[in-house]
Amino acid sequence: MQSVNRTGHQWNQAYDPAEFAEKHGLTVRQAIVVIESNGPSREKCDQAGHAFAAALKQFGRSRHPRKRSA
Repeated sequence: MQSVNRTGHQWNQAYDPAEFAEKHGLTVRQAIVVIESNGPSREKCDQAGHAFAAALKQFGRSRHPRKRSA
């Protein structure tokens, strides 16, 4: 995964991935993806973190595809 350029004063205010992960019940890797996808805005990250966690809960945390019925 390519990292976002985290320069500028706004990134000083961004979430720490471990803090964000704990707050939203995500892994640190998932938190990094959400933070880098939404920029340094804590408000946007909180909204996205809530939506991401809800999607994980709804669709399950399994990365394995479901078996199709014949």
